[in-house]
Amino acid sequence: MASISSTVRRVAQQIRGDILAAPPEHMLGSEDDLLARYRVSRPTLRQAASLLAQEQLLTVKRGVGGGYFSRRPDTSGVAHSAAVYLMAHSTSMREILQAVSPIKAELAILASRNRDPELHAALREFAEQDIPDGGNLYKAFLRSERSFSQILSVMAGNKVLALFLDTLYDFCAEMPPEQDVYRNHPSRIRQYWTTRAEMVRAILAGDEEIAAVFAKRCAEMVTRWTPADSGNMDVVPLFPGVLAPQLTE
Repeated sequence: MASISSTVRRVAQQIRGDILAAPPEHMLGSEDDLLARYRVSRPTLRQAASLLAQEQLLTVKRGVGGGYFSRRPDTSGVAHSAAVYLMAHSTSMREILQAVSPIKAELAILASRNRDPELHAALREFAEQDIPDGGNLYKAFLRSERSFSQILSVMAGNKVLALFLDTLYDFCAEMPPEQDVYRNHPSRIRQYWTTRAEMVRAILAGDEEIAAVFAKRCAEMVTRWTPADSGNMDVVPLFPGVLAPQLTE
């Protein structure tokens, strides 16, 4: 059994290398092609393919025109798996809060150094959004925070930090919506929105120090609003709307 497992891992490593060297949706070949290329048995190839499918690197299509196709993992799947890991290991809200602040501050710093005109135009368009009035405030805030997170991650250009932030957001998105620190608290939304706007202005101005200050200030506000006795899972979303399924309309 140990020998089979070692062979499966070796073949998976070989196929993984070929996938990463190929563009997404590239056909690696039919099953028979890969059997000949890697000189393994059909069960071994299928076990290796199963491992790579779990890594979101491979798609197997059966039938006419089918075969083994390369793909690229998306952040949502990876972030969700990492978030489940944190939940399974009794991660506390205190740990999440400690992680969000420096990560978002560093993203703000990196974004401030990005002078790409198209990204600046997208951020300016975002900044021009006014705080809505009436009953649409909560949903509008969720959408805007999700949009801002995406723009910030792209401008920062650091996929590692962006993935970490998505993981923390996904962790928070699993919390019960009735415990949301923003729901039924319009004053909190307006306060956060205003502080975030200052961060956006600093990023557009290229002032990384001020951008980091307001990024940390946003996190500090959420810390104040979070119940002091929040432990694992019995917590509230920090920044709802980034990955939470209930936000899809």
